[in-house]
Amino acid sequence: MPEPAPKPPSGPPTSARFPALAVAVVAGVSALVFASEIRDEPFVDEYAYITQSYQPDALYAGMGNEAAWLDFLSFDLVPLPKYLINAAFRVTGTPRPGPYDAASWYRNTSSRWGTTRDLMIARLPFACCAVLGCAAICGLAGLTAGPRVMVLAGFALAMNPLFRLHAHRAMSEAPCEAFLILALLLGLMGWTRWWSSRGLAPAALPLWFASGCCAGLSMLAKFNGLLALFTMASWGVLGLATARGASFARRASLVAGVGLAIVSAAGTFVLLNPFMTAHPVGTPEPMRSLAEMGAISRFRFLIDQRRESSASQQRMFAHNALLGPLERAKVVAVQGLGRFGLLGPPKSDSTLRYDVQDLGALLWMPLVLLGLVRAILLGRRQRIAGEPPTAWALVLWAAVSAAVVTLYIPMAWDRYLLPIQAPFAVLAAIPLREALGRLLLQPAES
Repeated sequence: MPEPAPKPPSGPPTSARFPALAVAVVAGVSALVFASEIRDEPFVDEYAYITQSYQPDALYAGMGNEAAWLDFLSFDLVPLPKYLINAAFRVTGTPRPGPYDAASWYRNTSSRWGTTRDLMIARLPFACCAVLGCAAICGLAGLTAGPRVMVLAGFALAMNPLFRLHAHRAMSEAPCEAFLILALLLGLMGWTRWWSSRGLAPAALPLWFASGCCAGLSMLAKFNGLLALFTMASWGVLGLATARGASFARRASLVAGVGLAIVSAAGTFVLLNPFMTAHPVGTPEPMRSLAEMGAISRFRFLIDQRRESSASQQRMFAHNALLGPLERAKVVAVQGLGRFGLLGPPKSDSTLRYDVQDLGALLWMPLVLLGLVRAILLGRRQRIAGEPPTAWALVLWAAVSAAVVTLYIPMAWDRYLLPIQAPFAVLAAIPLREALGRLLLQPAES
């Protein structure tokens, strides 16, 4: 069966346009919102990253093969937040902490390093990352649901209480989400070019490469960045299923494009993480086994280390532990769409599993589910019209994020529920825009 003819070259399809003005407005407003909250009270875990921000200094000095990179202080926390804090301190001439300060924090996590000004400086790059995430979600909304949804989706993410909370914390969450969303935007742009082309679409390869690099940066902030690769793999399956009549060579080019994104993500993660590449000579006995490991074994070690950390948290904070699939699903549905949805409170109390804090789910959940239905129907219309069914790509992103979070979440803590907020914001923006359109048109019709 022949493929549908591509749209005439009179201009890009409406779903592929994302006006710069909409992105600029959302970026500007979100920057003001995040800047207004940057003086919020410090959070204890911020100082773990801040006190370890001395580590990039050794890398810049050409000491990337030292035994210190195999020490617990180097691999316990991911490196990208440390790079960001180090850069902010360098630009402002702020003295950096040292190994003693990092070790002191682990001995007494209530200790604080530096002044209030130092904390504000450390937080600045994370607020910038959050603005980048809001700008990128505008592009994804325009690509998947049309330009009229862009501003609403961007504002929905910027005003989300959980996203706003982590937008001014010097931790992993903001850069992880920002680069994940940017990776998906670039990846979907490449996927769209491939789908709209009758040939191998070589112009999509740079987009897939850049998408993988951004996914690697997201993983350098938190392993949640793997969601970008899982989602792009699902888009590869979607492309193979919907581009009916495509030649073997064209299908192979899609597989190669997704593979390029995965390889570039892995390369970025390895090359920018000294723990993955350091092979010091004369390593002390406790680190010798790590020194002898290759990159794949070290990645497995990091995964196992995170699992052990989660198990330890479940023992230490049993009241927040999620030990069964049903309890995890309930927390994702109630808390993820309640206290951490758009209508949740600015600050939440994690000691209460289900509470009035979650009442916002009564409105936010129907909006997200209605948006899911509308996105499925929109994707069908796009497919019939011979356009790339990008709305189905949005549905897959939301489904993959919700499934992975539900399967993995070990604790009823806010940061574990952050990955579902961005796709849900875009889904909810679809019926919100339709409702606003009817309200604005009603006076004229009457």
